[in-house]
Amino acid sequence: MFNYFELTLFTILMYFSTINLAHSYIDLSMIAVFFQMIFAGIIAALLTVKLWYKKVKDYFSMKIKKFFKK
Repeated sequence: MFNYFELTLFTILMYFSTINLAHSYIDLSMIAVFFQMIFAGIIAALLTVKLWYKKVKDYFSMKIKKFFKK
């Protein structure tokens, strides 16, 4: 009967001894995806700041209206 440690070690050694190297390259579509992610991040950040500005502006305008209503 196999020892579980020996079996695990054998499995790991067989896995890493049969792996081939992966040769990758960067083509134009990868560059386009990268710039799309950057552009989407910039747009999301600008929309978030706009939303925060609107909430702060509405909060202070409501406080000012309450102050002058009294």
